[in-house]
Amino acid sequence: MDSIRKKRNLLKADFISLKDFVTDQAKGLKMPQIEPKDGDTFIDLPKAAKNLVKKDDILQCLQERRSRRDLDKGDLKLEELAYMLYLTQGVQRLFKRSEDYQVALRTVPSAGARHPLNTYIIVNNVAGLERGIYRYQSIDHKLALMKDLKLDTQKLTTAVNGQEFIAEANVVFIWSAVPYRTEWRYGSESAKLILLDAGHVCQNLYIAAESLGLGTCGIAAYRQKEIDNILGLDGENEMVVYLAPVGVI
Repeated sequence: MDSIRKKRNLLKADFISLKDFVTDQAKGLKMPQIEPKDGDTFIDLPKAAKNLVKKDDILQCLQERRSRRDLDKGDLKLEELAYMLYLTQGVQRLFKRSEDYQVALRTVPSAGARHPLNTYIIVNNVAGLERGIYRYQSIDHKLALMKDLKLDTQKLTTAVNGQEFIAEANVVFIWSAVPYRTEWRYGSESAKLILLDAGHVCQNLYIAAESLGLGTCGIAAYRQKEIDNILGLDGENEMVVYLAPVGVI
């Protein structure tokens, strides 16, 4: 019961405590990098195109949205993947508030516009892309192929507690959190805000997939160390917080 009470505290807001806490932003420390720049091969993505949309009625998309697990009945188009990436983490505009403070306005909300999430994708069956692990470079709307990370379907299935439909999907979206991006401004209140941000992003994926006639399913049941290892994350400064397979239905 103590562990349950401890977890419940994450649901509560305690911003009053920040009155006596000096954040790194208030100290004048440099803002953390918006997104990583490393990568072996960068692949340009097509722009999000309205002509891909099969359902352009938002009411219909919301009413027909479901968590779908019967996926991968054909090729997923690169244009469809690009559309979903843009609508979940795409950067619409960058501007500077100071020399060391750059803000990204995206297609999803984020507390203080801190956007602490990175998007990784595991590609199984996307036309025009080789199988493997990629990271979305949102500022430039590109994919970075992570050549040092090997796609192992069995390891992925084990990491998600044997849910085989995940590894069989056309593509798996995996969102990692870089806590310091939010902690720089919000200190000890950041964990709650980061998880709320993850919810915003996954809901956008649900609606984007539904508008394309595709299926997805948000997944929070996974083995932390195993899924972090698949992406080469240290589990401390960056860790997986949410994932969602996407496929043709």
